[in-house]
Amino acid sequence: MKKSMLALAMLSPLVASQSAQAEVTAYGRVLYNIIKDDTSDDLYFGRHEFAESTIGVKGSVKYKELTFGAQVEIGLDEGVSNILQDGTNSRNRIQELWVQGAFGKVKLGTGASITWIVSDVDQSGTWWSDPLGMSQRFGSTRRGPAGESQTPFVQAQSIFSERIVYESPTFLEGAKFYAQYGEDSSYELAVKYSANGWRVNAWSVDYGDADNDEDPQADIDGNGTAGFFGAESGYGILAGYLHDSGVNFTATYGVADQLDGSDRDFLNWKLGYTQGKHAVSYSMGNYGSEDASGISGADHTRSTVAYHFTPVGGVSLWVQATKGDTDDQESFNALALGGMVRF
Repeated sequence: MKKSMLALAMLSPLVASQSAQAEVTAYGRVLYNIIKDDTSDDLYFGRHEFAESTIGVKGSVKYKELTFGAQVEIGLDEGVSNILQDGTNSRNRIQELWVQGAFGKVKLGTGASITWIVSDVDQSGTWWSDPLGMSQRFGSTRRGPAGESQTPFVQAQSIFSERIVYESPTFLEGAKFYAQYGEDSSYELAVKYSANGWRVNAWSVDYGDADNDEDPQADIDGNGTAGFFGAESGYGILAGYLHDSGVNFTATYGVADQLDGSDRDFLNWKLGYTQGKHAVSYSMGNYGSEDASGISGADHTRSTVAYHFTPVGGVSLWVQATKGDTDDQESFNALALGGMVRF
């Protein structure tokens, strides 16, 4: 970790000194929450799942009709709390090279997967605490404990991986096509459309031979899981609309086919309103499952109310309350106060 941070600190001036034409940017964010939920009488301190604090540097240089670039980004403090997880799990989120031209853009290395890139349909202004675009969708108020209305894993989307990615130029006045080939013969395909307040994206993913990789998030809540790659394939569609008045709506649907022959699905929606420095939303997630023999599992719903205040650009403060309900289990209730500074 110390070596990675030292490399980040040294990279920006080194790149700038090598080429006066290079554009180099250092950036990052610090995100933190205070969480109170049904798991214990204690308060938890930490970031929320899948949106950790980060620090990075990126740069690009033009050569004739081409632009070459590189990016390195490190995620900090994977653990929600030292009560829930011992130590940290810092990681290289992004370490990639890319080239862009009239043909589109090609990226090579570790970075955001296609199904993560196309999960940006949520325009509510409350995504940072209640990330509806993600199939996992736990956010600041977390997943919940086992046996107490725990939100199921529905792994239809990957997040960061080693891969080669192609991104097409824009066509049909707002559409783009994405294709990704990853380690272990995995692949992802997606179409992304953005115009006139609408964002509509669809994806399909096959995890290839990586299905049985150990789950790095397995103990994030002290809960064993079937594995982060417990799904062998998945597909879905996401849509969001933002009206000029500030009223917005988002809906996401996805299906994951599991290694054991079962499948899981989610249908999430969010209604929001944003105006100036304020944003408020109500969302609900519906999760279902079916085993290999066709028998349906317990239904789960997760409802969240969130309010965000942005006093100045780059600074966000929020409060969020969540309730999870699973058939024949106690409800899970959680409250989070949090914030983020981006630079």
